[in-house]
Amino acid sequence: MIDLGKSRSCSTLTMDVIPCRGAKICSPFVAGDGCIHYVSAGTGEVFKYQAPDSHTPVVFSGGEPFGAQFDHRGRLHLADCAHAAILRVDDTAQPGVMVKAYEERAFRGPNGIAFAQDDTLFFTDSGPLGETTLEKPQGSVFCIASSPSGGQVLRPLVMECLAHPWGIAVSPDTGALFVAETMKNRIVRLRQRPNNAYHTSIFHQFSGGMGPSGLACGADGALYVGHYDFSGGGASNGKISIIGLDGILKQTMEIPGTEITGLCLSADESYVIVAEASTNTIHRLPIQ
Repeated sequence: MIDLGKSRSCSTLTMDVIPCRGAKICSPFVAGDGCIHYVSAGTGEVFKYQAPDSHTPVVFSGGEPFGAQFDHRGRLHLADCAHAAILRVDDTAQPGVMVKAYEERAFRGPNGIAFAQDDTLFFTDSGPLGETTLEKPQGSVFCIASSPSGGQVLRPLVMECLAHPWGIAVSPDTGALFVAETMKNRIVRLRQRPNNAYHTSIFHQFSGGMGPSGLACGADGALYVGHYDFSGGGASNGKISIIGLDGILKQTMEIPGTEITGLCLSADESYVIVAEASTNTIHRLPIQ
C-alpha cells in the first residue's frame, strides 16, 4: 500500500488518512496523472496532493468553490457558490466565468460538477446549505452541452424543485446521471431517452442522518455515496454506501467523522477517496 499520511483501521478496512490544508475541504477528485486534488471552500483554493506531504495550491477562485473537476482536455472547472457561477481555469491558472445565469436568472450557487464522456458538463445549483430545503425545494440541475450549430448551450434538466442537490455523477457504463438530493435523503436518477429528453426518477431512498453528499460512479455501474451529517450528534462515524445497478445497497463503509463533503474513485478504481470536513482530512479506503 502506498504511504499516504497516517494509517488507521475502521470497520475491518485499513485506510490512509491525509491531513489537508485550507478549511471546509470538499470535493476530492483525481487528475489524469492519478494525483489527488481537493477543494478548500473556506479559503477559495484547490490543492494538489502528492505523497507524503505535499499540498500545492493550483488555483484561487476568490470565492467559495464547492466542486471542481477536470474535463477530458485537462481544463479545470469550478462550481463556485459565492460567485454563483461555473468557472473555467485558463493556462495561467486564472479562473474566468463560464456561465452564471440561465435566461437572465442568476444561479443560487453551483455545488457539484461532473463531466460525461463527451465532455458535457453537468452541475447542481443548490445555493449554500439551508437555502434550498424541504420547505423550499428550489434547487436545480443544469448541463452545458455542445450545440449542433457550434459552441455550447446551457440547459436546465431539473428546474427549481430539488431540496439541496449536492453531489452529481455520470455512469460511464449507461450514461445515467445521478444526483444527491441531500435534504430528502435520496438519490435521483436521470436517464436520457430519446436524445435531449431526460426522465427523472428516485433511484434509492435512504433513512437516518441528514442525507447524501458526494457521488462517484464506477466502471461496473456501482454508485458510491458519501453521507453528510452535522458533527457532534449521536454518530461518530460517517458512512459510504455502495449501491448496485439495481438500486439496492450492496455494502457500507465507515470513516471517522460524519461531515463527508465529497468523494471520488482512484484512477484504477481500487480506492474510494473521501473528504471529511470536521477533521479537515481525506481518507483513502481500499475497495473490496
